[in-house]
Amino acid sequence: MTTAAIVQARSAQFQDKDLILQPLGSKSALIRVLDRCARIAGVDQVICTIPESEVETQLALEILRNGHLLSVGPDSDPLADLTHAVQDYGVETVVLVSAASPFVDPAICAKVLELYKTARADYACNNMPALFPQGLECEVFPAVLAAEADRIAREDYAREDATLWMREHVYLQKANLRGPGGGLESLNWSVTNTDELQFARMLFNELGEGAGEASAAEIAALCLRRPDLVGERSDVVGEANPVEHLRADIESAVASLKIAA
Repeated sequence: MTTAAIVQARSAQFQDKDLILQPLGSKSALIRVLDRCARIAGVDQVICTIPESEVETQLALEILRNGHLLSVGPDSDPLADLTHAVQDYGVETVVLVSAASPFVDPAICAKVLELYKTARADYACNNMPALFPQGLECEVFPAVLAAEADRIAREDYAREDATLWMREHVYLQKANLRGPGGGLESLNWSVTNTDELQFARMLFNELGEGAGEASAAEIAALCLRRPDLVGERSDVVGEANPVEHLRADIESAVASLKIAA
């Protein structure tokens, strides 16, 4: 069974279209995401999807020259991009990570993948509800479910968010790796705009190249020691994030960030 980490890189999702190509230490923000995904236990390959309009851009070159797989899908349709990548590489299980997550923790993602298997769920994640710092989100589901979503979902909003149909479907069993909460959910380690990029660079300035492999526990400890390094969430809980109002059918025990240490 082929398990692939899939990262959807679309310039249009960022405030600055070149944001994910900006450097964080010696590598771009996007490559930081892909390299971390390659370290997820149980993942066989890492695939980055881009829309057809960006196939001859620096974005495609950046992915290929850093040794990651590339899938090119149709423009303006993230759900179709996802299913295209699944078909391109014969993927059976998808581990979906945002291109805006240069600090995503491989150990936490591996726990979500393990939960998906042990709970025998249709879909697993770690943000229903969101109790981890923003930027650690991970979703796991079978490729056949992505194909079904692609067949059924017709509204633009459901196709722009590739997993919304899965999360909202009442007959699908969903499992959630519960985060530690306690205020950690207010931290924001995503990179979607220039302010967040500046915060990420502050972390790299503090930790050096080690920031590229630092665990969520290490980064959280640094933020607690250094309040000036605390990035605030960019959304209002329960409003801007479509996941916040949803709860999974199965929930794990609280997962301490020590699991990633």
